[in-house]
Amino acid sequence: MVRSPASGRHRFSDNSEVRAGLVLPAHNSRPGRTHPANLNYDVSESGNQARLAHMNDPLVCLALTAAVLALGPPPAVAQNAHAEVRAHLVRAHFTAAELDSLDAGHVIARAETTDDNSELLIVGAARIRATRQDTVNYFRQMVAYVDGQITIGFGRFSSPPVPGDVAALGLDSRDVDDLKDCRPGKCEIRLGGTGLQTLRGWNEAQPADYADRVNGLVRQSAINYVTQYVSRGDAALVVYNNRSQPLSLRGEWHRILANSKYFLFYDKDLHGYLERFPRARPPGATDLMYWLKENYGSKPVVSIVHEVIYEPEAAKDRTIVAQKQIFASRYYDGSLALATILEDTKPGAPRATYLVYGNRARTDSLKGGLGGIKRKVAREAGQSAAQSMLETIQTVLERAAGTR
Repeated sequence: MVRSPASGRHRFSDNSEVRAGLVLPAHNSRPGRTHPANLNYDVSESGNQARLAHMNDPLVCLALTAAVLALGPPPAVAQNAHAEVRAHLVRAHFTAAELDSLDAGHVIARAETTDDNSELLIVGAARIRATRQDTVNYFRQMVAYVDGQITIGFGRFSSPPVPGDVAALGLDSRDVDDLKDCRPGKCEIRLGGTGLQTLRGWNEAQPADYADRVNGLVRQSAINYVTQYVSRGDAALVVYNNRSQPLSLRGEWHRILANSKYFLFYDKDLHGYLERFPRARPPGATDLMYWLKENYGSKPVVSIVHEVIYEPEAAKDRTIVAQKQIFASRYYDGSLALATILEDTKPGAPRATYLVYGNRARTDSLKGGLGGIKRKVAREAGQSAAQSMLETIQTVLERAAGTR
């Protein structure tokens, strides 16, 4: 997941709203922060080590984390990255004019909703005059960068998870107060498991240390959840019980995979690993579990993400970063993000890297009253956010490499 400035808010008569490419459910809103993070990426030529410092370039957050597409499998006969990327983007319905614009150094992006209006899909691509490793380093550091405005918390889980991993994780006072009225089947915030049943007893007693108890429960639940997921995979995925109809994240996740037709053309080993985790890890794949607390809407979202960084043995010219959201405290019913970072190895061509990014998110907020208008606004905002993100990556890395 990468971050974006709050890109303006569109409220409809049914009290739902669109922000940064996603239709959010109605909620008590406060003014959104529109200040993007400022970041510079300084690349050490000797060790390719990234260092962060201030710079007047915006970072963007696509508040959606799910893959819609991917490049095809390594071809039987080697072809250059330019041809491979172009062929893939044609399948993703980019026009010849858009592909020519990509070749000329411009970012391209598209967004659409699925026929059943349950998913928002975003695709974008950039050609960056920098090395693949520098692009990978910067892309991954964007996720972890805590700017204090949009991303307000981040932590990696150890193997196995320990309490120190979540020491900085906690709910805002407003969310803690909202939980006092929660019960299974009726709660704005998701806890999963037996969390709401535990809260119900505390809500009746209203202990003086209620906030401390809630945050202690959140932290311990995160540790237990990640521990179970690492051991059992999708069998451990949460069933959200904050609505009248429980929602299985495992079911939503497998619908995302089933709907991602381009994914199957991508890399069958990575697809199989994400589907059967923790079994079937392909050579060249490493895992990272982390939590995020983000404030890209009117209320913060706590999420837990399983990231896979994959360098296929049969295709040494690329790195794939997959980000599978395995928990979200509100808004998302499931999501997956995918970035392919691919060297342009065309003989005689200047050094360059292609970054192809896709995300796919499930939400029921695109349906209901004024759904057509909501979806139109969501597509426009999502496309704009993707374009901004890729332009930022391109600008920062090319300045650092001295190619801009």
